[in-house]
Amino acid sequence: MSVILSQDMYIDLYSSMAEAILVDHQSDLIELYVTEENGDTRFTEEAQDIFDDYCGLVEGVLSDCGIEKANS
Repeated sequence: MSVILSQDMYIDLYSSMAEAILVDHQSDLIELYVTEENGDTRFTEEAQDIFDDYCGLVEGVLSDCGIEKANS
């Protein structure tokens, strides 16, 4: 049995999980966020690279658990 999520829900789920892991495991080790001159906040380059890796791991776990995104 699989669970199909809308693309938006799926992206929200895996990115929220990846960010939670990033904050939990890296916040004492590296700078995670930078604020741009216009006030926007984003990940630092190092944090973005780690976040991307965590996204891949989380997507693998979701897939192993039968959680998929809709095709459209």
